[in-house]
Amino acid sequence: MAGCCVPTILPPPVPPLMFPRKTTAVIQIESNYTFKTGDTLYFTVKVKPDDDQTDADALVAKTWVFGTDCNYDNEGCLALPLDETDTNLDAGNYTYDIKLVNNDVKDIIVFGPLVILPVDTLRV
Repeated sequence: MAGCCVPTILPPPVPPLMFPRKTTAVIQIESNYTFKTGDTLYFTVKVKPDDDQTDADALVAKTWVFGTDCNYDNEGCLALPLDETDTNLDAGNYTYDIKLVNNDVKDIIVFGPLVILPVDTLRV
């Protein structure tokens, strides 16, 4: 079914997400799609994309439910919070995607490179 409620398929390339290692962060997404309570978003980080249907090699596999775990911020962007365990990867280059799933849609809404930046303070 084509129409008004389907998010953009194959989003345009985005600059790399960059986070300092072991820190909290928020991913902000602008979209022409209106997120609804109960929409589920899956954030997956891997060393490189693969064909594993189970995502067993995912370094990060985070799930948000819109209206419970995430919402719109003051600027109207979808705000997806990350905690320090989500960014506690070795400094380096990775790939990520975010997939939207509901009764009508199962689409990647954003993907690209992820860079975890080195930091000096890791003890706290």
